[in-house]
Amino acid sequence: MFMLAKRLLILAAMLLPLACSSEASSSGGGAPAQTTGGEAGGGAPTQTTGGGAPAQTGGGEAGGGAGAGGDTGDDALIVPEDLTIMAVPGGNGVLNVIALTLRKGPTNTELYAALRNDGDAHACSAAVSVELYDKSQQSLAAGINGLLTQHFYRLTDGSGAIAACVGPGDVTMAAVLDLPSDIVIEDVGYVVYRCPYFALDVVPIDGLTISEVKAVTGDAGTAYTGTLLNGFDVAVSTPSATVFSVNRVGRPLGVAIARGTAPVAPGGSWAFETNVVDTPGPDQAAYPAGAFATQ
Repeated sequence: MFMLAKRLLILAAMLLPLACSSEASSSGGGAPAQTTGGEAGGGAPTQTTGGGAPAQTGGGEAGGGAGAGGDTGDDALIVPEDLTIMAVPGGNGVLNVIALTLRKGPTNTELYAALRNDGDAHACSAAVSVELYDKSQQSLAAGINGLLTQHFYRLTDGSGAIAACVGPGDVTMAAVLDLPSDIVIEDVGYVVYRCPYFALDVVPIDGLTISEVKAVTGDAGTAYTGTLLNGFDVAVSTPSATVFSVNRVGRPLGVAIARGTAPVAPGGSWAFETNVVDTPGPDQAAYPAGAFATQ
């Protein structure tokens, strides 16, 4: 582990000048604009936390899944089971990976992760970046994507700005779908992650919610239908719903997305149907997103 540990220390040192503490406010950190949540294709913020949580070691539980990450009926939290999941020292703050799937997708290698906020701070406009190493500790690939949320907040600085945040105890998910297709899953030994986000002082508000999610299986695969409700007092444009299929213990297996074209009025709703997943599970987790319509 010497080479990998040395690289982690260098990366951690690079992150420290960018770190924002759990007491950071929007005045010094460039608070996120009036957004209503990320989706599976979202970008990452530019600041990182300096939490220094201990590294986590992955591994499936009894009844673990296949090495390609395609077994949907097991109780494994990490697939492949022999993966070691490590947080960059000081790079994940309050967010910790609790479940992960690495698998071959139709065109690329795909990584799905579930993270939990184990701290007291709100992680706003959060993202997760990952780097894959083989068993000899050589870097194979890296990727980043936004973390999704089901809750929305207003900043307490008087600006009225709204942020999508992962609150204490909340579980968030992300999909990194553009990892190289030539990665041999069995050769991957380590997944190293860090989580940039804004730690802001916020209060909860009503926002976007998703209800009545149902799996609909057809010849092409399993899609999801449901209803997105707009609890904001302004219209939301480009609404979207991101639905992860999950196994019995909440490990994400695949992702499906629906994107709307018409604004959703305050108090209004949008009935959606996603594209399909090829790895349906016994349950699903749904996350809403959108942008405020131009006045």
